[in-house]
Amino acid sequence: MGKKFLAALIVGTATAAALLHSGSAWAKETVRVRVAEYSTKTGPFFQGLAEKFNAANPDIEVKIEHLPWPEMQQQLVSDISAGTAPDISHMATRWMAGFAKDGALAPIEGLMSPGFADTFVPTYLDLQKQGDHTWGLPIAASVRGLFYNKKLLEQAGIAKPPATWDEAFEAAKKIDALGDGVYGIGVQGRDLDTEGYWFYSLWTHGGAILGPDGKSGFASPEAVTATNNYLRMIKANVTQPGVTGSSREDLQNLFAAGKMGMVLSGPWFNAQLAEQGKDVEYGISRIPVATTEATYGVTDTIAVLESSKVKPQAMKFLEFIFNKENRLEFGKLEGFVPVLKAESTEPFFTENPKMSVFLEMGSMAKFAPLFPRWEEMADGLKTELSRIYSGEVSAEEGLKQAAAKMDAILAEEE
Repeated sequence: MGKKFLAALIVGTATAAALLHSGSAWAKETVRVRVAEYSTKTGPFFQGLAEKFNAANPDIEVKIEHLPWPEMQQQLVSDISAGTAPDISHMATRWMAGFAKDGALAPIEGLMSPGFADTFVPTYLDLQKQGDHTWGLPIAASVRGLFYNKKLLEQAGIAKPPATWDEAFEAAKKIDALGDGVYGIGVQGRDLDTEGYWFYSLWTHGGAILGPDGKSGFASPEAVTATNNYLRMIKANVTQPGVTGSSREDLQNLFAAGKMGMVLSGPWFNAQLAEQGKDVEYGISRIPVATTEATYGVTDTIAVLESSKVKPQAMKFLEFIFNKENRLEFGKLEGFVPVLKAESTEPFFTENPKMSVFLEMGSMAKFAPLFPRWEEMADGLKTELSRIYSGEVSAEEGLKQAAAKMDAILAEEE
């Protein structure tokens, strides 16, 4: 009996080892995926994708973690330092260059299936590349437009949305004059994307983030004029009160409540308005122009961490996320523009005027530079914009300080 038991034990152990080696359910590889929350729907959406993927891939178990955007960058930095980073992480593309430079990200061109890269809209995939490597995939993409409240424009006697900044200023004055707690136009002065709100004016006034000499363009004549464009609106009291305390969400909430005539935002705002602004009849037009047509283009990235021990499995899940069916569902849910070529021809984007306008503006999109220390440069700009908007310094003085900080960082990186 003892010999039979021992033989059975040996056979059982060998079978278990074979199963583990063969990639059965006994040998599941765990892939930790961290995503940022665009809305309350983001986490459940990715959890649902993970469940579908896990059911189809019994040798892999994807586990989803989700965090609010404001916590993402610092948490990832902390986890990389502690050796507890996830296998896959969502991040703003502007953070990607810094993480890649520090060796925290894995290049994925060698992990991708043949032909997979060709499924993407080149504009958005190219932003994920630095040097000879692709460091991530564009999990979300947007360009920005002018949202306007049709009823308020009509009440103010404005026949069509403003096409120029001068027209926008005049329209804002008329809307603001309606009273009843209504504001003409929103200007952002705090938190995420404050510099992006300034870029709308910068680029449409012919300015640039980086000058032809390779130095900061923050203090150029065009940049000063672009800043004074917003400053005249603040001084005329046609914006919401407390500009320097107003975040993007604050502006969007005012518009959704029917209390703001115009605000600059992206396609995701449609989803918020469908829930919170059902009584607001609105339209979307291009960013007002001074000298040049432009809009702000933004992507977010999802990347594989260099510390991951399961890179092939992580890539397999990423390719699942980026099949047409899943991307179309995500685009409809969160309101982002297509990053896959196959999405671009879908009626949801081409026949819906509140989405097609963003596709039309894609060709004029400009992007923030992918410098490893861009966040520091942007923070310096945001600080000075707050001082300018509050009247503490002139546009010339504040922008000169922001440019000096950017140039100092660029010099350190040479």
